[in-house]
Amino acid sequence: MYYSFVIFLFPAFGYASDIDNCNRLYDPNQKHFCLAKATLNVGECEKITNIELRSTCIFKVRDAQRSGNSFRPMK
Repeated sequence: MYYSFVIFLFPAFGYASDIDNCNRLYDPNQKHFCLAKATLNVGECEKITNIELRSTCIFKVRDAQRSGNSFRPMK
């Protein structure tokens, strides 16, 4: 029982460290780009003011979502 808890806990630590590193960035555009890639959320891309970076962000996030890297709940 204890080992299964530890196995499921490690991916959560990796996910939290990505978001923590994104929150440390000073440039708001880079911060939103990093958060969008970490969470695979297009809504974070919409907060980017640079048009070129915004379109790149949307493309990368949607590509990652379609490739199956996004969260899928268990059935």
